[in-house]
Amino acid sequence: MDRAPHDGRWIIAIHRSDPDRRAVIRWDPAGLGDPRPWHVASCQHSYPAEAFTDWMDFPECPPAAAGVEPGTAGGHDGARSDGSPHPGG
Repeated sequence: MDRAPHDGRWIIAIHRSDPDRRAVIRWDPAGLGDPRPWHVASCQHSYPAEAFTDWMDFPECPPAAAGVEPGTAGGHDGARSDGSPHPGG
């Protein structure tokens, strides 16, 4: 983890005490001297520097398909259709 980026970019890391567990984390460059400098993307948790063993860059997002607005995932607006198996759908 010594070679992991310490510039605030998101990475994927392996947790030391549970090698099957992965986390999307980033080093908080503003927190110099912070005892828990690794911050998790999905919650407010943070971890000490030695909590993770290995890391990899976060993969790049695939390019948007022609005619699809970024962030729309194919144009779906999140509304349920009449054929939804969920109540209220």
